[in-house]
Amino acid sequence: MTRSHKALDTVLIILALLSSLILVASAIQLLRGGDVLQTFTQFTMQIIYVIFALTVILIIIILVLENSSPVHTLAWIMVLIFLPVVGFVFYLFFGRNWRKVKLFNQKELMDKEILEEFGFPFPTVSSSRLQDGLEHKLYSLLKANSKAILTDRNSIELISDTGIAFAAICDAIAVAKHHIHLEYFSIAADSTGNYLKDLLIKKAVAGVQIRFIYDDVACWKLPRRFKRELREAGVQFVPFMPVWIPLLNSRMNYRNHRKLVIVDGKKAYLGGLNIGDKYLGKDPYFGYWRDSLGIFEGQCILSLQAIFMVDWYFVSKENLFKDENFKGYFCDEAINAVKNTSPVQVLASGPDTNHANILQLYFLAIANAQYSIRITTPYLILNEALLMALKTAAISGVKVQIILPAKPDHFIVYWGSRSYYEELLDAGVEIYEYSRGFMHAKILIVDSEILGLGTANMDLRSFNHNFELTALVYDDKIVDKASDAFSRDIAFSNRVDIVEFEKRGLIVRSKESICRLFSPLL
Repeated sequence: MTRSHKALDTVLIILALLSSLILVASAIQLLRGGDVLQTFTQFTMQIIYVIFALTVILIIIILVLENSSPVHTLAWIMVLIFLPVVGFVFYLFFGRNWRKVKLFNQKELMDKEILEEFGFPFPTVSSSRLQDGLEHKLYSLLKANSKAILTDRNSIELISDTGIAFAAICDAIAVAKHHIHLEYFSIAADSTGNYLKDLLIKKAVAGVQIRFIYDDVACWKLPRRFKRELREAGVQFVPFMPVWIPLLNSRMNYRNHRKLVIVDGKKAYLGGLNIGDKYLGKDPYFGYWRDSLGIFEGQCILSLQAIFMVDWYFVSKENLFKDENFKGYFCDEAINAVKNTSPVQVLASGPDTNHANILQLYFLAIANAQYSIRITTPYLILNEALLMALKTAAISGVKVQIILPAKPDHFIVYWGSRSYYEELLDAGVEIYEYSRGFMHAKILIVDSEILGLGTANMDLRSFNHNFELTALVYDDKIVDKASDAFSRDIAFSNRVDIVEFEKRGLIVRSKESICRLFSPLL
């Protein structure tokens, strides 16, 4: 922790204690029938104003000294100056990052040491399996920035319908013999969540090892009874970075957004699908829920299993690499039986890495596109680099198409996303709004050569704060299947017309601008 952050934390604690004392004194005076306003003397109020002002000034100084992106820094400064109370509260929730350096640097070191110590059994695949140009550049980038291993003996199935996807996951769980590893951002205690819970309980009672990582903040509403039933049945149900005191804990800003299921070390399921009725199209507001799931078999299971096992050690301190049944988490027979040759790199990203891995992947892929760029994402919150890359690609003649949802699920990111429409449309980018239901898929397709599929949205939260997973697939046949699904999605979408879009009123423009201002903070 730096001295400046120590000073800030000290001031915050003093301010919190002083405020608490004043509130207690006010409550006592109120219970005695006194006038609350009389308890706040002019001197006391002046002290509060001075401490508050000094705190805001100190926050601004630290923001400048951190040398973050100018857009991010200016956004914070403007909010703190023009909306000091709101800005102060937002900073307590989302801005403080001094713990991040200490906590997540330790996690990265732990990941590296575990994999090196136990000589994880990764296959060696030559990069000559890839074409020159974009494929080789992306392979080299991901190898350097995240140590992503290239595997080539893989079989991949893509599923676009969430009902079919959830059924496929449950069918695999139902026949599991040895272990089931799950990692999810959001789980609801509705009919879908309860169905999965009951299935997991049944398998746990039958002796199958079940480890389940869930995001603590995203699952705050999950009832205690739901958790207790799983744990009493033998399911190891563990939260990722629990947050007990939100206002004083910056952990809540760094969430596990991964959605991964691995069954018996044979099959893995990766995509954007969370657990709940809403995600199966049962919510009247959202209607049909469009998402993407990849079913993976083959050597890439090694990478996905390694990522889960390291995450599991982080949340539970149980080191599966030292388990006497270590090899039981990898089904060599099933992995070696796969004869398909679909090269895959699995990319794990998060605030524990030295680089913004997925952001760099998107930037390099977009900047080097020759013919086409196709993106589906529920949110579009860009930094200057990505915005410039998309505009430059479109102006240079590359066909850039982006599909977004037509209806909001989060107010700020929805209107913040729309604030980018006009300059993208001006550059020739085609923007479509999905009208069949809600678009939640996270897909990147470039030049019919590469497919990015996983959990990361195209927004600054996924790029900078969340723990995410993306599989980069270098297989023309699989890319063609994803492109076909993209074309079907366009058929259910309305293209945004720049002439009509420019006619939107001042109120709409104001909402976009204000939400764009706040979006880098979230």
